Amino acid sequence: MSETDGQWDIIVSALQDISNANSSNPLDNVYGDKVSGSALDGMTPDELEQLKQEVIEHKANVAVVKRFIDTCKENLGMLIESQQTAKKVASPEKEVVNRKSSKMNGKQTKRPRHGRSFWTSKYNPSEPIVVGSEIAYKLRNRHFEEWIQCEVVRVIGDGTKFEIRDPEPDENNNLSETFKASYKEILLIPAEEVTSELSNYPASTKVLARYPETTTFYPAVVVGHRRDGTVRLKFDGEEEVNKETEVERRLVLPLPEK
Repeated sequence: MSETDGQWDIIVSALQDISNANSSNPLDNVYGDKVSGSALDGMTPDELEQLKQEVIEHKANVAVVKRFIDTCKENLGMLIESQQTAKKVASPEKEVVNRKSSKMNGKQTKRPRHGRSFWTSKYNPSEPIVVGSEIAYKLRNRHFEEWIQCEVVRVIGDGTKFEIRDPEPDENNNLSETFKASYKEILLIPAEEVTSELSNYPASTKVLARYPETTTFYPAVVVGHRRDGTVRLKFDGEEEVNKETEVERRLVLPLPEK
């Protein structure tokens, strides 16, 4: 597969994700008739809370779609640039002059590669995954729901393969070696700056969450959310009966469907 084919695949995938997101939570302003003063005054507390959650989910969905659109724009720009480069090859002398001019002006730049996760959810972004992104990686030859936190050190090819590293040093305080992962083996951990855009999980939702003071993600069930952004969880296999644990929202990821 050529890099151009990979860019088209990412564009098509992003457009499909936009369509799927809009199907589950339409982007149309469906709340206009509900937010007038008279309509709000007539609502019960439960109805107001439900409307609040719907608006939060709607806002998060809009933010997700905006990211998909940005991905489409970036890859279309790269395709256009590729076509322009192909045309310049037919005129070598002009290309040499342009390259020299670009270097002299300090404008020669290279677009950073970015990738995506195979797993998509309205509760968590699946892209862009770039160098430095934090991800949860599914350990090979172990139970399906065992994932560890890693960082991306290189995006390979069409954005479906990655070179990643466990940021935790070994017993000799040396950084771990890098290894390869596919986009079906990773989940993007949202950056801190987009945490406020993330939707709340409904109660009883099955998730993957990083257990406190570890870098390992385990299955858990959502109990609720706190105003400070943390999620109340019950981890599977917890020794203490009915123990609830609070985890930062961005470290609570959708459980991939088998």
